[in-house]
Amino acid sequence: MICNIFAGADISDYSWVKPENGYNIAADRGLIHCQRLGIAPDLILGDFDSYGGKLPENADIIRAPAEKDDTDTMLAVKCGFEQGCDDFRIYGGLGGRFGHTAANIQTLMYIMSHGGKGYLYGGEYDITVQQCGCEEYSDRGYRYVSLFALSERCEAELSGLKYSGRVSFANDFPLGASNEFSENTCRIEVFSGNLLIVFEKNVT
Repeated sequence: MICNIFAGADISDYSWVKPENGYNIAADRGLIHCQRLGIAPDLILGDFDSYGGKLPENADIIRAPAEKDDTDTMLAVKCGFEQGCDDFRIYGGLGGRFGHTAANIQTLMYIMSHGGKGYLYGGEYDITVQQCGCEEYSDRGYRYVSLFALSERCEAELSGLKYSGRVSFANDFPLGASNEFSENTCRIEVFSGNLLIVFEKNVT
């Protein structure tokens, strides 16, 4: 089941935000995005340090302490798993503070390590991570596809990209920067390690 999570980073253009039907969670300031999109979240949660508005009445709300180990987005992911979700789409999780973006990339790793698949959707780029197994990705108007090892080594087979074939990625050398789609769909098979995949759109 899909879990749409709305996090707190700014979204300047809502035209690319097209969540599919699923379980909707507003994480703290992410409630603003839900309000602007006309989405009534199934759950609202966070420490509400960045949302100063009035919370909806009769809403399902989880108030978390400000001093906690989980980020609001991580807390949302855990709640999504509790609802039986395994496909996580995170909007408003890119841009803003780089520390939050890095935390959300680690959150994708958490999702993957717990049997789910996660995506960070942004206005200029989308991000996912992949470990052992084969995945296909459609070209949604991307300019570049960049691939980086999150583990010390990552062995993968690429097809449908300009630079395809068997590749050995290392986390101390950016070998996979600025690849491109050569077909409408690319296929990535990871044999070992963890791979960060960045789909870049509006590149000048």
